[in-house]
Amino acid sequence: MTEVASSVVHEVLGRRAEDVDQPIIDYIINVLADEDFDFGDDGDGAFEAIGELLVAADCVTDFAECRKVCSTLCEKFGKHGLVKAKPTVRSLATPFRMNEGMDEEAPKKKPEPTDGPLLSERDKAKIERRKRKEERQREQEYQMHLAEMEAARAGMPVVCVNHDTVGSAVRDLHMENFSISVGGRDLIVDGTVTLSFGRHYGLVGRNGTGKTTFLRYMAMHAIDGIPPNCQILHVEQEVVGDDITALQCVLNSDIERTQLLEEEAHLLAQQREFEFEETNVKNGADLNTAPDKDAISQRLEEIYKRLEAIDAYSAEARAASILAGLSFSPEMQRKATKTFSGGWRMRIALARALFIEPDLLLLDEPTNHLDLHAVLWLESYLVKWPKTCIVVSHAREFLNTVVTDIIHLQGQKLITYKGNYDTFERTREEQIKNQQKAFEANERSRSHMQAFIDKFRYNAKRASLVQSRIKVTAIIVLFDLMYS
Repeated sequence: MTEVASSVVHEVLGRRAEDVDQPIIDYIINVLADEDFDFGDDGDGAFEAIGELLVAADCVTDFAECRKVCSTLCEKFGKHGLVKAKPTVRSLATPFRMNEGMDEEAPKKKPEPTDGPLLSERDKAKIERRKRKEERQREQEYQMHLAEMEAARAGMPVVCVNHDTVGSAVRDLHMENFSISVGGRDLIVDGTVTLSFGRHYGLVGRNGTGKTTFLRYMAMHAIDGIPPNCQILHVEQEVVGDDITALQCVLNSDIERTQLLEEEAHLLAQQREFEFEETNVKNGADLNTAPDKDAISQRLEEIYKRLEAIDAYSAEARAASILAGLSFSPEMQRKATKTFSGGWRMRIALARALFIEPDLLLLDEPTNHLDLHAVLWLESYLVKWPKTCIVVSHAREFLNTVVTDIIHLQGQKLITYKGNYDTFERTREEQIKNQQKAFEANERSRSHMQAFIDKFRYNAKRASLVQSRIKVTAIIVLFDLMYS
């Protein structure tokens, strides 16, 4: 699939692909070749994923041409990528004619018999009305669910830098026997997950299985097993555009530091006013202001000690370093957030989350709005992340670099695997092979027992053996029904 994707990318970009560094081309090919990648309508998904990278790497001249290229890629790949068609497999349990399909005139297809009575037009209309009513009910339930989630999110405490986490009891998280459903549709049933402190988890599964909803429920503490004092931050919405600079927006997440600095500035202004008044007093110091001066000096001393304890003076340098890693130049860091596009405001939201360092960091497709430089920087930053994080991403190389474990969401169940994404794939393939071998061995055993039963069913001397074989066969069938 990757080879086909490579040929398509080189065909669309033409000679410009030869002038671009090979790692960049490989990254574009890997993103587009992923079988779960959604190109969207008219290539919108491709534009969001690699649009800025194409412009930055001079693959296209501007964003207008970039949209045309992404639309062309969408037409070449198809809306949902290069998905290989599954080969048709015909069962040999039914008769097969060697000359089938070679007749000069194809036989007419006979109408399939109906199991029940034919429906009248009135009955069909009733069924259609019932279906539409059920769809409306599901839509109403889904909207109510969204409203409940928004209300719960509004009542959540503001996630900010917590300087009192030394020796925190929040380490491992044990979530057991929880279920998640949206609009009457079950996404997770009897789920059980243990998140070990300091491990980095990659949450994988097909689109629509409920990965983002699972992260939202964790962020809202809506799953039993999450302690109330566990600080969880889910990066899914861009920051609000206003007159605050990008750097100050990140720094404002440290509420205690901001309040202390504001109080310090206010007290220093009062102190200067007292000194100015004293210089204008000719007959000595004003005794009424002396107690206030002492109180101001004492409070300032407390503020300076606390600022030093929370390492407040290095916060600006750390926030600027994070923004620089996400491709914000010094000039961009001083611009108001309202001047940035949605993609860049998502980067600010990501920078703020990294600056806060919550107990559990939840990232949903963090590389979608990043260029190659920012992706590589984020990889190296998350590798050293000291706390627990969960990442949802379709970028295989990103998961291989960042995560230490994989959580697979499939069939409304959550299964955890050790290792990165490549290790998870090898383990899954090995499990499928072992299951297939066990199934084939089971089938051979059943066939052998069935042949013995058929052969000696009416032999009185073998009656006890036949009965034992029948019981064993029934147990095997029951086992298959339970674990299939």
